[in-house]
Amino acid sequence: MATKLKHNKNFCNLTEKDSLKEFLKGELHFSNKAIKTSYISKVALQSYLAPKSELYLPRDLLNRFHVNPIYTGPEIEVIHEDDIFIVLNKPQAIHGHPMDYSETDTVLNFMRSHFNLQSLGNSRSDYEKGLLYRLDQLTSGVLIYIKDELIHENLRNSFSQIAKEKTYLAIVKGKVKESMDLIDRLVSSGIKGEKMIVNEIGVEATLRVEPIFYHEKKNLSLVKITLNEGHRHQIRVQLSHAGFPIVGDPLYNDDYNEKEDKRLYLHAFQYCLDVNGHTTCFKAEKADLFCDLLDLDSLMDVAS
Repeated sequence: MATKLKHNKNFCNLTEKDSLKEFLKGELHFSNKAIKTSYISKVALQSYLAPKSELYLPRDLLNRFHVNPIYTGPEIEVIHEDDIFIVLNKPQAIHGHPMDYSETDTVLNFMRSHFNLQSLGNSRSDYEKGLLYRLDQLTSGVLIYIKDELIHENLRNSFSQIAKEKTYLAIVKGKVKESMDLIDRLVSSGIKGEKMIVNEIGVEATLRVEPIFYHEKKNLSLVKITLNEGHRHQIRVQLSHAGFPIVGDPLYNDDYNEKEDKRLYLHAFQYCLDVNGHTTCFKAEKADLFCDLLDLDSLMDVAS
Protein backbone atom coordinates (compact mmCIF):
# COMPACT_ATOMS: atom_id res chain seq x y z
CA MET A 1 0.00 0.00 0.00
CA ALA A 2 1.29 3.44 -0.88
CA THR A 3 2.64 5.59 1.90
CA LYS A 4 0.86 8.94 2.08
CA LEU A 5 1.32 12.18 3.97
CA LYS A 6 -2.00 14.00 4.12
CA HIS A 7 -2.20 17.68 5.04
CA ASN A 8 -4.46 20.56 4.10
CA LYS A 9 -3.56 24.16 3.38
CA ASN A 10 -5.61 27.22 4.25
CA PHE A 11 -6.60 30.10 1.95
CA CYS A 12 -8.48 33.34 2.42
CA ASN A 13 -11.13 34.15 -0.18
CA LEU A 14 -11.12 37.95 -0.64
CA THR A 15 -14.30 38.29 -2.68
CA GLU A 16 -17.74 36.75 -2.55
CA LYS A 17 -18.23 33.56 -4.57
CA ASP A 18 -21.44 31.68 -5.29
CA SER A 19 -19.67 28.40 -4.60
CA LEU A 20 -16.35 26.83 -3.67
CA LYS A 21 -16.27 25.27 -7.14
CA GLU A 22 -16.43 28.73 -8.71
CA PHE A 23 -13.44 29.80 -6.57
CA LEU A 24 -11.41 26.72 -7.53
CA LYS A 25 -12.06 27.22 -11.25
CA GLY A 26 -11.90 30.99 -11.42
CA GLU A 27 -9.17 31.87 -8.91
CA LEU A 28 -6.99 28.75 -8.82
CA HIS A 29 -7.71 27.62 -12.40
CA PHE A 30 -8.43 23.98 -11.63
CA SER A 31 -10.17 21.90 -14.28
CA ASN A 32 -13.47 20.10 -13.71
CA LYS A 33 -11.55 16.79 -13.71
CA ALA A 34 -9.13 17.98 -11.03
CA ILE A 35 -11.99 19.18 -8.85
CA LYS A 36 -13.94 15.96 -9.37
CA THR A 37 -11.01 13.83 -8.17
CA SER A 38 -10.11 16.10 -5.23
CA TYR A 39 -12.25 14.24 -2.66
CA ILE A 40 -14.07 17.46 -1.80
CA SER A 41 -17.73 16.62 -1.24
CA LYS A 42 -20.44 17.87 -3.61
CA VAL A 43 -22.04 19.72 -0.72
CA ALA A 44 -18.81 21.57 0.02
CA LEU A 45 -18.23 22.38 -3.65
CA GLN A 46 -21.68 23.96 -3.90
CA SER A 47 -21.38 25.93 -0.67
CA TYR A 48 -21.50 29.76 -0.74
CA LEU A 49 -18.29 31.67 0.08
CA ALA A 50 -18.61 34.95 1.91
CA PRO A 51 -15.86 37.57 1.51
CA LYS A 52 -12.70 36.79 3.53
CA SER A 53 -13.78 33.19 4.13
CA GLU A 54 -10.99 30.92 5.31
CA LEU A 55 -10.66 27.79 3.19
CA TYR A 56 -8.88 24.53 3.90
CA LEU A 57 -7.99 22.75 0.66
CA PRO A 58 -6.42 19.30 0.18
CA ARG A 59 -2.69 19.38 -0.47
CA ASP A 60 -3.12 16.72 -3.16
CA LEU A 61 -5.32 19.12 -5.12
CA LEU A 62 -2.99 22.09 -4.71
CA ASN A 63 0.02 20.00 -5.78
CA ARG A 64 -1.72 18.10 -8.57
CA PHE A 65 0.89 16.41 -10.84
CA HIS A 66 3.75 17.47 -8.56
CA VAL A 67 5.99 14.76 -7.07
CA ASN A 68 6.56 14.90 -3.32
CA PRO A 69 10.29 15.36 -2.49
CA ILE A 70 9.97 13.07 0.54
CA TYR A 71 10.87 9.41 -0.07
CA THR A 72 9.90 6.69 2.40
CA GLY A 73 10.45 3.54 0.34
CA PRO A 74 13.35 1.05 0.17
CA GLU A 75 16.79 2.04 -1.06
CA ILE A 76 17.10 1.99 -4.86
CA GLU A 77 20.28 1.07 -6.72
CA VAL A 78 21.44 3.59 -9.32
CA ILE A 79 22.93 1.54 -12.17
CA HIS A 80 24.03 4.36 -14.43
CA GLU A 81 23.88 8.14 -14.83
CA ASP A 82 24.97 10.42 -17.67
CA ASP A 83 23.76 13.66 -19.27
CA ILE A 84 20.61 11.97 -20.65
CA PHE A 85 19.81 8.92 -18.52
CA ILE A 86 19.44 7.87 -14.92
CA VAL A 87 19.04 4.09 -14.83
CA LEU A 88 17.72 2.37 -11.73
CA ASN A 89 17.26 -1.16 -10.47
CA LYS A 90 13.66 -0.82 -9.32
CA PRO A 91 12.81 -2.92 -6.26
CA GLN A 92 9.81 -5.22 -6.42
CA ALA A 93 6.53 -4.09 -4.84
CA ILE A 94 6.87 -0.34 -5.38
CA HIS A 95 5.18 1.81 -8.00
CA GLY A 96 7.09 3.76 -10.62
CA HIS A 97 5.11 6.96 -10.14
CA PRO A 98 2.63 8.40 -7.62
CA MET A 99 -1.03 9.02 -8.31
CA ASP A 100 -1.14 12.03 -6.02
CA TYR A 101 1.20 14.30 -4.06
CA SER A 102 0.67 12.54 -0.74
CA GLU A 103 2.34 9.32 -1.95
CA THR A 104 5.98 9.15 -0.88
CA ASP A 105 7.22 5.63 -1.68
CA THR A 106 7.46 5.51 -5.49
CA VAL A 107 10.43 5.58 -7.85
CA LEU A 108 9.79 9.22 -8.76
CA ASN A 109 9.73 10.21 -5.08
CA PHE A 110 13.18 8.64 -4.83
CA MET A 111 14.30 10.52 -7.93
CA ARG A 112 13.15 13.89 -6.62
CA SER A 113 14.69 13.32 -3.20
CA HIS A 114 18.09 12.25 -4.58
CA PHE A 115 18.55 14.30 -7.76
CA ASN A 116 18.07 17.93 -8.80
CA LEU A 117 15.29 17.32 -11.35
CA GLN A 118 13.14 20.37 -12.00
CA SER A 119 10.51 18.48 -14.00
CA LEU A 120 9.42 16.52 -10.92
CA GLY A 121 8.48 19.75 -9.16
CA ASN A 122 6.42 21.27 -11.93
CA SER A 123 2.75 20.77 -12.73
CA ARG A 124 3.04 19.23 -16.18
CA SER A 125 -0.16 17.26 -16.59
CA ASP A 126 1.04 13.70 -16.11
CA TYR A 127 2.43 11.63 -13.27
CA GLU A 128 4.97 9.59 -15.26
CA LYS A 129 7.40 12.48 -15.67
CA GLY A 130 10.67 11.28 -17.16
CA LEU A 131 10.04 7.52 -17.06
CA LEU A 132 10.73 5.93 -20.44
CA TYR A 133 8.36 3.00 -19.86
CA ARG A 134 6.40 1.28 -17.12
CA LEU A 135 7.23 -1.69 -14.93
CA ASP A 136 4.46 -3.41 -12.98
CA GLN A 137 4.48 -2.64 -9.27
CA LEU A 138 5.43 -6.26 -8.53
CA THR A 139 8.23 -6.43 -11.13
CA SER A 140 11.81 -5.44 -10.32
CA GLY A 141 14.69 -4.45 -12.56
CA VAL A 142 15.92 -1.92 -15.11
CA LEU A 143 13.89 1.29 -15.21
CA ILE A 144 15.13 4.25 -17.24
CA TYR A 145 14.56 7.93 -16.47
CA ILE A 146 15.19 10.68 -19.03
CA LYS A 147 16.43 13.96 -17.55
CA ASP A 148 15.34 16.36 -20.30
CA GLU A 149 11.59 16.72 -20.94
CA LEU A 150 11.90 17.19 -24.70
CA ILE A 151 14.28 14.24 -25.09
CA HIS A 152 11.93 12.18 -22.91
CA GLU A 153 8.97 12.98 -25.14
CA ASN A 154 10.89 12.13 -28.31
CA LEU A 155 12.33 8.86 -26.98
CA ARG A 156 9.06 7.72 -25.42
CA ASN A 157 7.19 8.36 -28.67
CA SER A 158 9.78 6.32 -30.58
CA PHE A 159 10.34 3.67 -27.90
CA SER A 160 9.38 0.72 -30.11
CA GLN A 161 12.09 1.77 -32.57
CA ILE A 162 14.90 2.58 -30.11
CA ALA A 163 14.40 -0.40 -27.76
CA LYS A 164 16.61 -3.05 -29.37
CA GLU A 165 16.51 -5.57 -26.53
CA LYS A 166 14.22 -6.11 -23.54
CA THR A 167 15.35 -9.12 -21.54
CA TYR A 168 13.65 -10.41 -18.40
CA LEU A 169 14.32 -13.21 -15.94
CA ALA A 170 11.53 -15.22 -14.33
CA ILE A 171 11.18 -18.22 -12.06
CA VAL A 172 8.32 -20.40 -13.23
CA LYS A 173 6.59 -23.54 -12.04
CA GLY A 174 7.59 -26.70 -13.92
CA LYS A 175 10.48 -27.76 -16.14
CA VAL A 176 11.04 -25.70 -19.28
CA LYS A 177 12.92 -28.23 -21.39
CA GLU A 178 13.64 -26.16 -24.49
CA SER A 179 13.36 -22.68 -25.95
CA MET A 180 9.87 -21.55 -26.95
CA ASP A 181 8.42 -18.82 -29.13
CA LEU A 182 5.05 -17.83 -27.69
CA ILE A 183 2.55 -16.11 -29.96
CA ASP A 184 -0.83 -15.15 -28.50
CA ARG A 185 -3.48 -12.45 -28.68
CA LEU A 186 -4.27 -10.58 -25.47
CA VAL A 187 -7.27 -8.58 -24.32
CA SER A 188 -8.15 -7.00 -20.97
CA SER A 189 -10.75 -8.68 -18.77
CA GLY A 190 -12.33 -8.47 -15.32
CA ILE A 191 -13.22 -5.48 -13.17
CA LYS A 192 -11.70 -2.34 -14.73
CA GLY A 193 -9.62 -4.59 -16.99
CA GLU A 194 -7.40 -5.70 -14.11
CA LYS A 195 -6.36 -8.91 -15.89
CA MET A 196 -5.25 -9.82 -19.38
CA ILE A 197 -6.48 -12.99 -21.06
CA VAL A 198 -5.65 -14.85 -24.26
CA ASN A 199 -8.39 -14.23 -26.81
CA GLU A 200 -8.41 -14.27 -30.60
CA ILE A 201 -9.85 -10.73 -30.74
CA GLY A 202 -6.91 -9.26 -28.80
CA VAL A 203 -3.62 -7.66 -29.84
CA GLU A 204 -0.70 -9.81 -30.93
CA ALA A 205 1.89 -10.64 -28.27
CA THR A 206 5.14 -12.53 -28.87
CA LEU A 207 7.83 -13.78 -26.49
CA ARG A 208 11.03 -15.79 -26.75
CA VAL A 209 11.55 -18.04 -23.69
CA GLU A 210 14.86 -19.81 -23.03
CA PRO A 211 15.60 -22.17 -20.12
CA ILE A 212 18.61 -21.26 -17.98
CA PHE A 213 18.47 -23.38 -14.83
CA TYR A 214 16.21 -26.10 -13.39
CA HIS A 215 15.81 -26.86 -9.68
CA GLU A 216 14.67 -30.47 -9.75
CA LYS A 217 13.70 -30.78 -6.08
CA LYS A 218 11.49 -27.66 -6.17
CA ASN A 219 10.38 -28.21 -9.79
CA LEU A 220 11.18 -24.62 -10.68
CA SER A 221 12.81 -23.21 -13.82
CA LEU A 222 14.75 -20.00 -14.24
CA VAL A 223 14.05 -18.68 -17.73
CA LYS A 224 15.21 -15.77 -19.87
CA ILE A 225 12.48 -13.92 -21.75
CA THR A 226 12.97 -11.68 -24.74
CA LEU A 227 10.03 -9.28 -24.79
CA ASN A 228 8.87 -7.84 -28.07
CA GLU A 229 5.79 -5.63 -27.74
CA GLY A 230 5.49 -4.91 -24.02
CA HIS A 231 1.74 -5.15 -23.44
CA ARG A 232 0.35 -4.92 -19.92
CA HIS A 233 1.11 -8.14 -17.97
CA GLN A 234 2.30 -9.69 -21.24
CA ILE A 235 5.02 -11.95 -19.82
CA ARG A 236 2.90 -13.02 -16.88
CA VAL A 237 -0.18 -14.04 -18.86
CA GLN A 238 1.69 -15.68 -21.75
CA LEU A 239 3.85 -17.84 -19.48
CA SER A 240 0.78 -18.85 -17.48
CA HIS A 241 -1.12 -19.72 -20.67
CA ALA A 242 1.84 -21.85 -21.81
CA GLY A 243 1.63 -23.86 -18.58
CA PHE A 244 4.53 -22.18 -16.77
CA PRO A 245 3.06 -19.60 -14.36
CA ILE A 246 5.50 -17.29 -12.62
CA VAL A 247 6.08 -18.07 -8.94
CA GLY A 248 4.43 -15.49 -6.69
CA ASP A 249 1.97 -14.21 -9.29
CA PRO A 250 -1.32 -13.36 -7.52
CA LEU A 251 -3.24 -12.97 -10.80
CA TYR A 252 -2.01 -15.69 -13.13
CA ASN A 253 -0.74 -18.51 -10.88
CA ASP A 254 -3.45 -20.72 -9.38
CA ASP A 255 -0.97 -21.96 -6.75
CA TYR A 256 -0.18 -18.47 -5.45
CA ASN A 257 0.19 -18.45 -1.68
CA GLU A 258 0.13 -15.01 -0.07
CA LYS A 259 1.86 -16.25 3.09
CA GLU A 260 4.61 -18.29 1.42
CA ASP A 261 5.36 -16.41 -1.81
CA LYS A 262 7.68 -13.55 -0.94
CA ARG A 263 7.47 -11.75 -4.28
CA LEU A 264 6.56 -12.02 -7.95
CA TYR A 265 9.68 -13.59 -9.45
CA LEU A 266 9.88 -11.42 -12.56
CA HIS A 267 12.87 -9.14 -13.14
CA ALA A 268 13.73 -6.72 -15.98
CA PHE A 269 17.31 -7.91 -16.47
CA GLN A 270 18.59 -5.88 -19.44
CA TYR A 271 17.40 -3.10 -21.75
CA CYS A 272 19.38 -2.02 -24.81
CA LEU A 273 18.60 1.31 -26.51
CA ASP A 274 19.74 2.67 -29.86
CA VAL A 275 19.93 6.46 -29.48
CA ASN A 276 21.57 8.62 -32.16
CA GLY A 277 23.08 5.56 -33.83
CA HIS A 278 24.72 4.32 -30.62
CA THR A 279 23.50 1.24 -28.76
CA THR A 280 23.78 1.24 -24.97
CA CYS A 281 22.77 -1.66 -22.71
CA PHE A 282 21.77 -1.34 -19.07
CA LYS A 283 21.74 -4.43 -16.85
CA ALA A 284 20.24 -4.95 -13.36
CA GLU A 285 22.33 -7.80 -11.98
CA LYS A 286 20.70 -7.91 -8.54
CA ALA A 287 17.27 -9.54 -8.32
CA ASP A 288 16.05 -9.72 -4.73
CA LEU A 289 15.26 -13.25 -3.43
CA PHE A 290 15.91 -15.05 -6.76
CA CYS A 291 19.06 -16.78 -5.49
CA ASP A 292 17.39 -17.71 -2.20
CA LEU A 293 14.53 -19.49 -3.95
CA LEU A 294 16.79 -21.39 -6.36
CA ASP A 295 19.59 -22.08 -3.82
CA LEU A 296 22.13 -20.25 -5.99
CA ASP A 297 25.21 -18.36 -4.84
CA SER A 298 24.97 -15.86 -7.70
CA LEU A 299 22.32 -15.17 -10.29
CA MET A 300 24.95 -13.92 -12.72
CA ASP A 301 26.68 -17.32 -12.74
CA VAL A 302 23.74 -18.80 -14.63
CA ALA A 303 22.10 -15.76 -16.27
CA SER A 304 25.06 -14.16 -18.07
